[in-house]
Amino acid sequence: MDNLAEITSHHDRHVLEKSLLKTLNELFPAQDLRLFRVRQHADNHELSLLAFCVNSVIVSADEPAKLQPSQSDLSEALSRAIAKGDVELAAGKNGDWNIIYPAFDSHGDIFAVLLISTNLVPSASDQRLVYSILRVYSNYLSLIEKTQKDKLTGLYNRETLDNEITKVLVRQSDHFAQEISSSNDSRRRSFAIKYWLGVLDIDHFKVINDSYGHLYGDEVIILVARLMSSGCIRDDDLVYRYGGEEFVVLLKAPNEEDAAHTFNRIREMISEHEFPQLKQVTTSIGFVEVLGQQSPSDVIGQADEALYYAKQNGRNQVQSYRELIEQGKIHHTSQVAHGDVELF
Repeated sequence: MDNLAEITSHHDRHVLEKSLLKTLNELFPAQDLRLFRVRQHADNHELSLLAFCVNSVIVSADEPAKLQPSQSDLSEALSRAIAKGDVELAAGKNGDWNIIYPAFDSHGDIFAVLLISTNLVPSASDQRLVYSILRVYSNYLSLIEKTQKDKLTGLYNRETLDNEITKVLVRQSDHFAQEISSSNDSRRRSFAIKYWLGVLDIDHFKVINDSYGHLYGDEVIILVARLMSSGCIRDDDLVYRYGGEEFVVLLKAPNEEDAAHTFNRIREMISEHEFPQLKQVTTSIGFVEVLGQQSPSDVIGQADEALYYAKQNGRNQVQSYRELIEQGKIHHTSQVAHGDVELF
């Protein structure tokens, strides 16, 4: 019971994953525990490492690494466990055993797999206990996600966005000096991935609401949300409903050119989609690099200034905060609370 209380006492997914492995390691001491996220595609699946435990040291992966078939001789066993939706036992090279447990979400789909490497084959009762703990993890994770999602669109909500930006800023503050000064190439490469935040606003949305009604306006918001999350961004980039007709995209890209390309791809995909009655809906986007700001509101405020410029200068375009500052088209000022200016 204490172990279950430990798992359900956290509201952060990374901490929850570490607590799950800590609980399992205490109940079933093992050489190695690994938790993978599973993304199902039409003809295959993709695995990303979420957290692992080696010699009782537990680490949660902030940047989940994808597992390629060539990287692991366990890939076939993992695939079998996912395909049959049941526990899979595979003999290791050194006389140990790899036990793989699939974890199911509320829809009955496999969203994660747990790998336990141990010297002993678990009994049937031990396997049932592991499955029960995974169900607790899955159910509690589902409850957490419901509080993090916008009810209309199913996207992450504003509070979740603030937390995610804070994590990025804190991570940069904690590791900036050591990442830059490190002689380790992999550490420098990890810092080469930069974060970019874009605020997207549906153009002329007030006219849509006034002409077709708020119910249809909600349908437009839902359609835009689906388009944004349907494949134009990577799986580990995040889309949020910020409020009203505004959305936020938090993505990773090595440079501003790549970030601008992604934001423009989002804008073009929406403008090329045929909406019922309206035919076309366009959007404007302002974006900024998440780097060195004091708070989430500062980051959003800078992207919002670029968005406001885009709205005032033709709409249906993407504008970079840094470029606008350098060109003298906007001026860096003390932050104004987001939402003071209505964009329509």
